[in-house]
Amino acid sequence: MLRVTAVAMVLGILTLAGCGHSGYAVRTVPSIAADNVGRPVSRLQEAFGEPRKIDQSATKWVYVWFLPQTPAGAPTGFHGCEMEVTVDARSQRVLGYSLSNIGWSNCRSVERRNPRSRALGS
Repeated sequence: MLRVTAVAMVLGILTLAGCGHSGYAVRTVPSIAADNVGRPVSRLQEAFGEPRKIDQSATKWVYVWFLPQTPAGAPTGFHGCEMEVTVDARSQRVLGYSLSNIGWSNCRSVERRNPRSRALGS
């Protein structure tokens, strides 16, 4: 009986270990943005693609991404999450971010599948 329990435990551990190595993870947009404050903005560009726009001044740049979403029960229309990220112009490091709900979306529930999730702080 002890041998069967030991084998079951080993198989369970191997199964759990295998699940985490797929390279992909689904994380919420707020957690990805928060984990990248102080890090290079290029990491967010890799996660979300090219921004919709970049506003530039002498000391800071503001990157804007729109992440479309189709909330359940929402009427047809424009729904999603807009993320603005403030970046230091010289170091290109993220200073902060803000999220705006567009339409019936809720930015807290917008998830992103990211192949670099381990590098983005998960």
